[in-house]
Amino acid sequence: MSGLFTRKDLVYTVYQEQSISKAAKKLFISQPSLSVMIKKIEDDIGFPLFDRTCKPLRMTEAGVEYIRATEEIMHIEKAFENYANAYKDLETGSLNLGSNQLLTSMVIPEIVSAFMSKHPKIQLGLMDDNSSVLEAAIISGQLDLVIDNHHYEEEFFENKLITQEHLVMAVPGSFECNKGLEEYAMNDDDIINGVHLTDKVKPLPEGALDNITFVAMTRENETRRSADDILKELKIRPSTILEIDRLVTLYRFVIMGTAASIVSDTLIRHTRQRGNVVFYRLDSKKATRDIFISYKKNKYYSKAMEAFVDMVIGMGEFI
Repeated sequence: MSGLFTRKDLVYTVYQEQSISKAAKKLFISQPSLSVMIKKIEDDIGFPLFDRTCKPLRMTEAGVEYIRATEEIMHIEKAFENYANAYKDLETGSLNLGSNQLLTSMVIPEIVSAFMSKHPKIQLGLMDDNSSVLEAAIISGQLDLVIDNHHYEEEFFENKLITQEHLVMAVPGSFECNKGLEEYAMNDDDIINGVHLTDKVKPLPEGALDNITFVAMTRENETRRSADDILKELKIRPSTILEIDRLVTLYRFVIMGTAASIVSDTLIRHTRQRGNVVFYRLDSKKATRDIFISYKKNKYYSKAMEAFVDMVIGMGEFI
């Protein structure tokens, strides 16, 4: 039974891909060879790890335990790798980052480029997804750091504040409902110049845009949850025609004059998309969100992590 985890990478890749053929391509080996190696591991254990009657593949009970043990071993290996790298003055090592889709599209490339110019020998990995997926990834050890507008539980995570972002209502300029709301209206330049953060413009009155044609983020998205709360507070019952999982795509529908939505000023400040859009300030605590860089407590805090965190906090105004 010794050496059961020597080729744990093979089992773990099949588990991730849920397919031996897909895993074989990722590992650059043939499918028959991988099948034989997986079968050898299963024979050594004495139990099958995968239920091959299911597509995609599912783990057996023994397989679930094997993956749990594999991830614990990977955590230990990663911790030692980080420890060793700390003594090499950032001359080698890796850093795996995660962020939500908006920040990954609009902000993270500049941050990563700045870090790589200072530390070119550090290998960086990047994942973009919703907060629940990122949280699971950082708990499992797939990610070292996450930049997100979600505040992870302080019992398990260190959350360092970077900056704030603000949600505003974005309405196509062609919509008739904008008439009579001129004293509340803003344009792109107002958002870029921070007018929505001042009292120079009044917040949107309750019920002013009730039953407006609306496009929303999908329900698992953090922005969607905040938007739903804001709409309820302001007594706006939108007529939602579409749900989308990316804010950049959603904003395109607003620019095209299809529907209104609630969007982040981070998007407006960083996007090149401009159009006939009217923006309204939202009088709600939910419209202001902190952006954090977070990492798991009791995890070895490598020099690469320290350097990246310090740099990101220093770039807070840019974000």
